[in-house]
Amino acid sequence: MENLAIIITTVLAGVLTYSISVNIGKGAVFGSAIVTLLAGLFLPHFFENGAALAVAATTASYAGMVAGKNVPNLLEMAAVGLIVGVVFILGAPTYIGVGGRLGAMAALSCFSWIGIKKTYRVLIKKEKKSKEAAVAPRMR
Repeated sequence: MENLAIIITTVLAGVLTYSISVNIGKGAVFGSAIVTLLAGLFLPHFFENGAALAVAATTASYAGMVAGKNVPNLLEMAAVGLIVGVVFILGAPTYIGVGGRLGAMAALSCFSWIGIKKTYRVLIKKEKKSKEAAVAPRMR
């Protein structure tokens, strides 16, 4: 149940940061700062594992700072937030006390999503080419 709460938190925090940054146009740093501040102020007081949720929200807010050209809509940002949640859960026990861990998790999640999109595009192009090659001889 705790893992589900982390994933929901990362998706919401990433989407909220992205919305403030890209959709409202206030900038990435401002969007991340607002989400991190609100998460740190409220989550520890309302949830038993609120401190962990606040850290997860902070990680997702860093991912929400991604450029709009790399993640062009909220649905894709939600997917990045999902990846952040999974990476956060898997990587939480590693590198405790090492600076930059949360930012590295956020960057890894963004790069993973961009890689997934590029791989999908390449596979679609190959499929189209193979279908066109199969249809082309019949048309002659």
